[in-house]
Amino acid sequence: MKQILALNAFSMDKAGGLDPALKARIDLRRKVFGAATVLFYEEPLVFVRGEGCWLYDEKGDAYLDVYNNVPSVGHCHPHVVEAVAAQLARINTHTRYISPVVDAYAERLLATFPAPLGNVTFTCTGSESNDLALRLASRFTGKRGFIVTRSAYHGNTAAVTAVSPSSFKTGEVPDYVKLVDAPDSYRIPPEHVAERFAASVREAAAALAAE
Repeated sequence: MKQILALNAFSMDKAGGLDPALKARIDLRRKVFGAATVLFYEEPLVFVRGEGCWLYDEKGDAYLDVYNNVPSVGHCHPHVVEAVAAQLARINTHTRYISPVVDAYAERLLATFPAPLGNVTFTCTGSESNDLALRLASRFTGKRGFIVTRSAYHGNTAAVTAVSPSSFKTGEVPDYVKLVDAPDSYRIPPEHVAERFAASVREAAAALAAE
């Protein structure tokens, strides 16, 4: 399995042929972050601002952003920027205290959910959200087996890395994790995708139960 971050990662072997200014920035990145932090593309990009669905580099070139985690409102939405700046200027703390703005937001958010969902937990990252989801699932079912797609990536905590095959450096899958192929309408006739995927999940679930 190829690691997901390796699919479009920049290779330091190609740094010598880059513009000296960019090379210096890459060297600084490697110095302060180490080798574990991956840069993307054959020539790493230097972005200086974003707006809506666009990112802009130092030369003013615009790039359509279909990658980052901004699908809802885009980069630098004026309403979001104003609200965040105002809140940071007032107070920025956690939820161990009563906070009217947080409680009001939670109430508004829950009002959009179906009735059985009556509580909300705020998290800081996708990794933290997925880690919490794993713990809740294990607590609720009393089991610890998980079924994931073969190239899945779920985050960076120890728990979610263990169920992220694309993060495995050795290709070893924990004994409580079973892999299935992701639905693939390119190679499988569309009318058979769902049944094939369901069958593979049932087979994996049976294997976990047997073990």
